[in-house]
Amino acid sequence: MKPSGTAHPRLARAPRPSALLLLLLCTLACAIPAAARQLVIQNFDDQIMVNRDGTTDVTESIAVQFTGSWNGIYRKIPVEYNTDEGLNYTLMLSVSGITDDAGQNLRFTQKRSGRNLVLQIWVPDAANNTRTVVIRYHVLNAIRFFPDHDELYWSVTGNEWEMPIEAASARIQLPEGASGIRATAFTGAYGSRAEDATVSTNDNEISVHTTHALAYREGLTVVAGFDKGIVRQPTVGAKILMFLRSNWPFAIPIAVFLLMLWLWWTRGRDPRHGAVVVQYDPPDNLSPGECGTLVDNEAGMRDITATLVDLAVKGYLTIEQTDDSQMLGLLHKHSYVFHLKKQPPEWSKARPYEQEMLAAVFDGGGSADVPLAGLQNHFYTHLPSIRDRIFDALMSDGYYLHRPDTVRQAYIGMGLLIGFLIVAFSGWLSGFTGVAPFTWVLAGIAVGAVICIFGWFMPARTIAGWRALEKVIGFEQFLGRVQKDQIERLEKSPGLFEKYLPYAMALRVEKRWVQAFSGIALQPPQWFQGAYIGAFEPYLLVNALSMMSAQTGAAMISAPRSSSGMSGFGGGGMSGGGFGGGGGGGF
Repeated sequence: MKPSGTAHPRLARAPRPSALLLLLLCTLACAIPAAARQLVIQNFDDQIMVNRDGTTDVTESIAVQFTGSWNGIYRKIPVEYNTDEGLNYTLMLSVSGITDDAGQNLRFTQKRSGRNLVLQIWVPDAANNTRTVVIRYHVLNAIRFFPDHDELYWSVTGNEWEMPIEAASARIQLPEGASGIRATAFTGAYGSRAEDATVSTNDNEISVHTTHALAYREGLTVVAGFDKGIVRQPTVGAKILMFLRSNWPFAIPIAVFLLMLWLWWTRGRDPRHGAVVVQYDPPDNLSPGECGTLVDNEAGMRDITATLVDLAVKGYLTIEQTDDSQMLGLLHKHSYVFHLKKQPPEWSKARPYEQEMLAAVFDGGGSADVPLAGLQNHFYTHLPSIRDRIFDALMSDGYYLHRPDTVRQAYIGMGLLIGFLIVAFSGWLSGFTGVAPFTWVLAGIAVGAVICIFGWFMPARTIAGWRALEKVIGFEQFLGRVQKDQIERLEKSPGLFEKYLPYAMALRVEKRWVQAFSGIALQPPQWFQGAYIGAFEPYLLVNALSMMSAQTGAAMISAPRSSSGMSGFGGGGMSGGGFGGGGGGGF
């Protein structure tokens, strides 16, 4: 038998009535504050005046029932939109004032948040009371112009309200004499095609009323169309100005252009002095490669292959041209072999970049006979050092303050980086500024292009460099315009042709240079071994060297591959479409 003082187990676990009552009171205490503070829009009414100049005046009357203690409401109105082309369209909206229904001004603040204009409005006596907030604003560009009609496509309430709207209405006043008026309305959540609203037209006035309450994030949108000519369409100039205001990031490339123009004007121009005078000798003892580099600020492959020919003329090597027959002799292909004539101890008289080039071609002197094909996939590793030594020579002569290739690379690299960053962060910039992402993409591309283009022309020569360039240009004029009788007066020795041929190649006037020697008996050069039929003709040598230069340049740079706006009519309308809209809530 159990002791009489011991309760039954089930009875021991059951709560006492006083505990149940306490739990119920706590639950009610927690629920009452939540239910006691809420907002309901009893009526949302828009009065819209369409003006003949294309502007629109909107008066919003929002009757809000406040339950609990509130400071006021906020109104969020979208002002940034994407066009069909992906660019930005800004709704030029300015708030005229905010009052209550008695006309008393209400304190408010406005700020931009992403693509929206946010109004924070303080409402006095907003505790357990119904108050009306009247917002007036002026819109410059709410009317849309189509080929066959003009149109106001306006989201009256917006679809982002955090409380229900018991009734919504709109009255659109068109200018006197408006014709071809047609209107429709859409209700529901964003994208809804429901038409739970009555639409009536009386002369130039359109009235719209919802037929039932709008739930959370549901709204009313109205589309009003009318014949063209009632509202003045903006001029081309006004459209351009509006476009630039909407897509203001396009001003960034313009500002960058002006900045780069100033930089080029102050730092990128040569100090021009004097006039170009014909020169009959290479200026300042410059080599062909240095002359070509000084002209275009670039140590290109033409300058390097001209240096190879110049080394052959000076006796460091010979060039042999051979013919390879293919398809039973129907096709002929020229190939070239370079033969070393001076050993490395004899290279000391050559310029540093010429020594670097001889070492790159002949493996430091270890190879005496090198076919052109042997330069592929390894000579390219020597190109940077060859170019460095060419620029070092010009810098040591005081022709540049800064290496032109470094200046170009810095500006072009900066342009590519800035352009890439703007494009890469276009989404973030769009969210921060509200401007369409594609506008930022185009602005970024334009900024990068402006910097890169100016950067290409930024290298500047010193006064000494410009004077040397004048002499090089004068020497180029001599090579390109010299006549046969001038050649005979200058020098009867055939060595003149070979001596200046590498300069003519570097300065791109070898075809004109060879014409001056037409008909003059010359001996084949000792440094070029080719197949000649009959008497030697200089133009045959130039043609052969041109082909050799093209093939050599391709071989020298070769590297191994690594493994590795729709209308609101005709099916285009929906709730939340068009301009206006947004939403709001309380605070």
